[in-house]
Order: sequence, then structure tokens, then C-alpha cells
Amino acid sequence: MKPFVQYPVLRRFQVHRDLAVIALVVIGCAVPFLTQPFHMDDNFYMDLARNIRVDPLYPYSAPYDFGGLHAADTASHSHPPLQVYFLAAMQRFAGEGEGRERIYHSVALIFPLLAVVSFYFIAALFVERPIWPALALAVCPLLQIMEHTLMMDVPMLAYWLAATSCFLWAVELNRKSLYAACALFLFAAMFNSYQSVALVPLLGFYLIRKRGRTLGWISLLLPVAAMAGWITMSSIHYGRMILGETVKFVEARNPATLSMFGTKLLALLEYQGWLIVFPFFLLYILARGLKGRLLGLALIAAVYLAQARVPAYRPVDKAIFVLGVVVGIFITAQLFGLLAKAFSKEKTEAAGFGCVEAQFIVLWYFGVAAYCLILFAEGSARYVLPLVPPVLVFYFRRLEVTEASEYRAESPPLLNSAMVASGSLVLSLAWGMFLAQADFEFARIYPRAAATFSRMFPGLDSYLTGEWGFRYYFRQIGVKTLPADESSVLGGSLIVKPALAMPFDLPGDLDSMTISRPLARLSFDLKTPFRTMDLQSPAGFYSTFWGLSPFSLSTRSLETLEIRQVSFMIERLPFARAECTTGVLPWPGYVWGGERALAVLAKPDTSLVYPWTFHRPMLLALKVGVEQDAASAKDNLYDFEIVYRDPQGKILARWEKTLGPGKQGADLDLQPVKLSLPASTSSGETLEFHYRVRGASRATGAFAEAFITPE
Repeated sequence: MKPFVQYPVLRRFQVHRDLAVIALVVIGCAVPFLTQPFHMDDNFYMDLARNIRVDPLYPYSAPYDFGGLHAADTASHSHPPLQVYFLAAMQRFAGEGEGRERIYHSVALIFPLLAVVSFYFIAALFVERPIWPALALAVCPLLQIMEHTLMMDVPMLAYWLAATSCFLWAVELNRKSLYAACALFLFAAMFNSYQSVALVPLLGFYLIRKRGRTLGWISLLLPVAAMAGWITMSSIHYGRMILGETVKFVEARNPATLSMFGTKLLALLEYQGWLIVFPFFLLYILARGLKGRLLGLALIAAVYLAQARVPAYRPVDKAIFVLGVVVGIFITAQLFGLLAKAFSKEKTEAAGFGCVEAQFIVLWYFGVAAYCLILFAEGSARYVLPLVPPVLVFYFRRLEVTEASEYRAESPPLLNSAMVASGSLVLSLAWGMFLAQADFEFARIYPRAAATFSRMFPGLDSYLTGEWGFRYYFRQIGVKTLPADESSVLGGSLIVKPALAMPFDLPGDLDSMTISRPLARLSFDLKTPFRTMDLQSPAGFYSTFWGLSPFSLSTRSLETLEIRQVSFMIERLPFARAECTTGVLPWPGYVWGGERALAVLAKPDTSLVYPWTFHRPMLLALKVGVEQDAASAKDNLYDFEIVYRDPQGKILARWEKTLGPGKQGADLDLQPVKLSLPASTSSGETLEFHYRVRGASRATGAFAEAFITPE
């Protein structure tokens, strides 16, 4: 079958019809998920966008806290700020708050629409029916998941494909307007993601092979010059080469080690195997004619690889891993075959491409694969979005070649090419919907968690130690990021830490004042068994740090939030008034025995007086007890008293208890205390803790794990 090239003309009814169908499919796939909460790194870019109101020329100039680290600016972030400007415009006109996500996602549909329409015109130069690969991109599971986020990846794909489409058609039709449009979209792609510079040599190669005009080089080099100017200007402003810190960050994560390279390679195979076209059809077409021999060898190799690389995976996770690797191997092997033909004297007509077209497709594919393996610190499904179009072009061109051969076959195959093409779209759509729904439910966890937290603990200062949507929605209810100056975190403050959303540890001094026993734990489940990210199964769609598979199956809770409290008794101890007859002031420590409870420890006849400033009713819950080794004498009694007074000394609330551990064995254990405290209405109110002994004992007393919560 000879290579085929057609030239769509926008006036033709077929093209208008195709574009209308494509647009309806893109919008139809997106509508169920337009209310998706802001997810993953959406929060980061929304934060950066707010700074544009302060410094529109240098949006990365504001200090930023991320993962427990404090940066003076974010100029060395891994992406230029084009998407940040888009989000700043959205914030200006749509605002933020409950229900506004629908507006953001609706407007952001321009990006998948631009990507799929541009790909339609690219595919028209490589296949006879460009609507098929264009629809396949529209229902591609990877795009279905990513188009509901505000991160850089789908906009980058849109600009990448728009620039490529304009350039290829500019070369074919020799139109200045298309060269100008290419320059604009190419700059947008690079000003969105640095790796888009890979388009310049790719399109330059096409220009050389097609003997294009000088105007083509101008359209490619002007965006590069503009990006160089922006980087130079930013580097002068920030006083450093901004990309230098980016490179150092990547190098610190050892991306070039053999182990990490292997991880990224396996992830690249997995993402291709599961997230481009439903895997059955890829195997059916790409393994056709091999009579099962190579397929069997690939399965055996993948099984051995799974046993060697991921021996701890459950059987279901190993099966997911094996199938993904096998399909990914076949895709890569077939494109390696096309690469060998494209750059040899052998003609590529058997593959259905002209020589230049075949070379362009394989250089596109292997160029993106190379920067995914070399430049990035880890694997992520979103990184391979630019890899999807060449795979789809190759796949559907293979279907067209197969269709021609089927007409000459003596007996029809079980599934002919038309059935495979239709099945690819339908099952890829369904498969993508399943995964997009799983990611949608994952994203919904954090608004639910924020609402639950605000109902449980209203009015308390709170700090978060996590990222993603967790950070965004908890900040919406007033929970603060952990400050660089940890001494500003006061006693009674809550610390909220997720298990999944990039948790980080407290600084040592603050952690030493925080009660180790959680005040509460909140767990959140999904309705679907599918997982795109998970700690308990190897689902690593967004990062290979969590697992090598793009999805997994589980029925366990996906996220758990641990809520701890900074002990007001420990943090405020230096500011409390202490009275004691022994001359030994109270000190922070841990109670004896196996509980290891954080406590204020005191010698007998000690009083501690704390200023009380909580302007709402609170419940004080703590434990009191006596040092067990020194409390065995039967004649000793130990009095504990807690008193809440107004400025005039009037008692507003009181609790007291006498322990006799020498007479009652149960009194050797820590005793629970609960005391309701009225709201503070004026300055000068105090909360007093008294520890006295009747007898000769000098046993240390403890006020342990003093929680205060709204009542």
C-alpha cells in the first residue's frame, strides 16, 4: 500500500463534520468531571498565580513554602509561567471558592480542544482518515485523566500539537500566516514547559527533508530567542542562572543511576501499555502475524522481570505490571522496526509511510522517550503526553495497511480492521472513564476532609504538613502552611498531616512540643476499587515514587489524616508562673512506663498558672499520675487540682482528685481528666494546675497529654 497524503480544506463539509464530532467527543468526555476539585499540583500553580497581582512581570518572586522547605522565590521552578498567567486571569474574573472549579475546568477545555483539533490536521498528512486518530486522542485514557487538572501538561500538549500542525502545513502549502502561527504556538509551548524546545530540532529536521523556505527557520528560531531573552532577564533579576537551581534539584535525585533509569524505563512501558489505547487492541494489531511466538517470549520475560523487580506486589498488581510491560514492549519494538526502515535504504511503504513521514514519526516518538528517560527525576504518566500522538498515527496507519490486505485475504480475520478501530475507541473511552472517575473521587477527598475538619475543630489555629489538593482546600478553611519561624506556632494549635498527599515531618523543636498521640484520625474511602495513586498498592500514575503501575485495585481507605496538637502546657511553660517549695521548677518530659506520653512533670507542692486567652468554650482533656517507683508508700496521698479563675480570683471551673497508689493499684495508672472551660471574656483569666502530697513522698507528678478542643 503506497503512502497517502490528503489536504483538508476548511470549506469542505467532511472537515467541518469531523471537527464538530471531535469537539462533541472532547466536551462529552469532560462534562462529567467539570466539578472535579483542584487536584495534585493545581494548588501550587494557583498559589503562584496570586502573586501576579503583586508582581506581574516576575510572578515567581514571592517566597514559598513547599514540603516543609522555605524558598525565597520559585524562579527555578521546572516550568515557565504561561499557565500561571492563564490561572491569574481566571482568578481575576472567576474568583475562588466553593463551586468555582466548574468555571476553571470549563474554560480550560480550550486546551484539549486545541490539542485534538491540531492533531486532526497533523494526522491528515499521515493517514487516510484523520478523524480516527483524532478521536482516539480525544478518548485516550491519559488525556481523559489529565484534562481535568490545571497543571502544565495538557496546555503544553495543545501548544505542541498546534505548533506542529501549523508548521507541517506551512511547509506543505508555503503559507506565511501558518509560519507566524507556528512561531506563536511554539513560544507558548516553551513558555509553558522547557522540554518543548525539543520541537525545534524535530521540526527543523522536517524542514530540511522537505527543502523548506528560510521563513521556516525564522519561525523556529524566533521563539528560541524570545525564551533565551526571558531566561536572561529573569536570571539578572533574581541574581542567578534560574535553570542552574533546576538542574541541581534534578541531579540531587540521582536520575541517571542505573536503578532510576530502569524505573523510568519500566514506567514508560507501563504508561504506553495501559493509557494510550485499550491494551487488547494494541496487542491484537501489533502482534499479528507472529503466531504467538514473540508474544509468548515477551510474557515470559515480563513475568521474570516482575518477579525480579517487584517481588512484593500482589498477584493482581503483578498481572497489571506484566500486561503493561508486554504491550509497551510491542509498541516500542514496532517503532524501532520503523526506525530501522526509515533510516535505511529499504523503503518504508510496507509500513504505509513515505520516507520523510516515517522518519518524522520515529524521531518524534524516540525524542520524547529520550527526554522522559534522561531529563526527568522520576517517571510520571503526564510526562508522556507528547508521546501519544506518534503512537496513534502509527497504530491507525497500521490499521489502514491491514485493512487493505484483508480485502485480498482468502478468509476474513476474527476481528477486521474496522471492528478493531471501533473497538479501540469504544473500549478506550470506557477504560478512560473508569480511570478518570477514580481520579475524580481521589480529588474529592480533600474538600470532604476540609469540611469534616472545620466541623470538628472550629476556631483553633491549625497548620498543615502536606501538599496537593489537601493544601488548597485546608487553606480555604483557614488552616495555615507551616511558617518558617516555628516559634510562632502556639500551644493548642493543631497539626494536620496526610498519609498520601506528600506529608512532611515537623521541625525537631516543634515536634518535641507536639503530643505524639493523635487527637483524631480521619479516613476516606473511594466508591471505586480503581486507584491512580495509593500508598497500599503500587498505583503511581502521577509518580513512580508510589509505584510502577499507572493504576491498581484496592478496597482499603485511600487517605488518612492524622490530627495532632501542640501541647499548650509544654509550649507555654516558659511563660507560665510557677510556684514550688522544693526549688525545682516544672519541666517538660515523658511519663514513666510504656505510654510515653508528653507531659509537664513537677515535684510536690507545685503550682503552675497559665494565662487563658481562648475566646470560646473549650474542653480540657488530659491525664494525671504519680511516678510509680516512688509512690508505693501506703500512707502517701497525692492531690491534683485544676482551677479556672477570672481576673478577680473567682473560680469559674474546677476539677480535683486524690490518688492513693499505695492503697489502690489502679491509681498507679494515669487517670483521665475532663474539664469544661467557659470562653475567656477578658484579659487576666488564668488556668491553674496544682500538685500536692500528703506525706513524706517526693514522687514526681505528671500532667500528661493535655488536649484542648472546642466544646
